[in-house]
Amino acid sequence: MRERYIFLGVLIFSLLAVAVAILLPGRQDHRPDMLPWAITLHEDGTSTVFGLRLGHSTLGDAEQLFQTEVELILFQSPQGHRAAEGYFDGITLSGLAAKLVAEAALSDAELQAMFERGVRIATMGDGSRKITLHPDDSARLRATPIASLTYLPRTHLDDALVEKRFGVPARKVNEPGGDVVHWLYPERGLDVAVSAGGKEVLQYVAPRDFSRLMAPLHKD
Repeated sequence: MRERYIFLGVLIFSLLAVAVAILLPGRQDHRPDMLPWAITLHEDGTSTVFGLRLGHSTLGDAEQLFQTEVELILFQSPQGHRAAEGYFDGITLSGLAAKLVAEAALSDAELQAMFERGVRIATMGDGSRKITLHPDDSARLRATPIASLTYLPRTHLDDALVEKRFGVPARKVNEPGGDVVHWLYPERGLDVAVSAGGKEVLQYVAPRDFSRLMAPLHKD
């Protein structure tokens, strides 16, 4: 009888452990299509990465796919540029831990209206502003297509690994006044910012919109 109770106790514990593992947010089984170098191109000039089709999939779609609640924020730079973003902190995609930022495809007029309806504004140390959205705008933002994705891996990607996984870039552009080199893949809509300090940033847009990634690199 005692052995039976021990067996039942172990069985219950095992079942609970499996249930917790399933319910933990941000978990992904190993899926090759969720790796950062797995980019699928489409005939309309868009692309799919991390299971999201840029220009089509929404922030709400990303929230469901990653099984993680997204943090929705409107940012304004010191120069006045605004962007509405969904922030996923500490997600794991196909075994790789990272942070992911999804920018919503909104016009300047739409961003201005959201800014004016913001319920709270916090000024950051660099002069940028972080605006807490009105609940109605948060709901709208979840239904907005994704314009770009920014992937910040926790694992360091050195030059050799970047070239192995992504291939030889079409161009390399040095960021003025720093040690960051941008590896540009226009046909894939990808900019890999490689830093000597070991903090790489991968930016994805639809290939048809690659000029959006090039514009900041042309500024003085």
